[in-house]
Amino acid sequence: MGKSMSRQFNPRDLITENLATAPAVFHHLQTALADPNTTFEDYAEIIQADTSLAARLLKIANSPFFGFESKVQSITHAMSVIGLEQIIDLALASLVMDKFQGIPKELVLVDAFWRHSIATGICARLIARHLEKHNAELAYLMGLLHDLGSLILYRQIPVQSRLIISEAEADGRHLFDLEREILGFNHSEMGALLLMEWGLPPVFYETIAHIHQPSRAGENREIATIIHLADCAAYFMGLGTSGEPGQPEVEPGSLNAIGLSNEDFAGIQDKTLGQYSYTVEMYLI
Repeated sequence: MGKSMSRQFNPRDLITENLATAPAVFHHLQTALADPNTTFEDYAEIIQADTSLAARLLKIANSPFFGFESKVQSITHAMSVIGLEQIIDLALASLVMDKFQGIPKELVLVDAFWRHSIATGICARLIARHLEKHNAELAYLMGLLHDLGSLILYRQIPVQSRLIISEAEADGRHLFDLEREILGFNHSEMGALLLMEWGLPPVFYETIAHIHQPSRAGENREIATIIHLADCAAYFMGLGTSGEPGQPEVEPGSLNAIGLSNEDFAGIQDKTLGQYSYTVEMYLI
């Protein structure tokens, strides 16, 4: 394949006009999540501004999965019976998933990809809550978004992506190492560029760019380590895949860097498993 491939692609050129802009509701929700004063009604107003999103969430709320006796007729009602956290999770995921269609099945099953992303988000939120140092919902969102760069590569350069995956399988190497070696950039950096294009705060793209090597994330090392550990945990537990043929290793010193014991990390993984099936079932309705 050869390293000369890196001359053929500029990562910015892989972000299409459609991908370059995040849905307005996505922006409003992530801004609301960062504000502790956001109310129930504020969230409902944001979601209701997107009629198709609101309709999807109401369909989920009225599905047999929940089995409510009376019909759920409003987003506010859905929040009260399902929970604000679950509704926001579903809204953010639905908005992001809609952006990425047409991924070749021979590269990654989209269902498995989102299962991995959801698991990473759940685990990241649990770690953040345990540490009590970071906004847990933003940690969830970073976990959900952490591998979007892979979807861009799979959709925009599928032939090269398939070759990279095959080489990773044959040599027992990680995608992020081979991508950088062959393309000149890896999927984490690709994802960081997308989030920058979306106008998200710097902490998002500066963190996502370094989740495989969080010790290099500078002032964002702690939150990058949280997402890194959550990503590794999702693979340890076999919860979906973003296309990585092997199992990524925890960067040495990561647990100590954020003050998380092995016992606490194991307990958080157990809690992730406890929330995972329930959450995924809602997404797949």
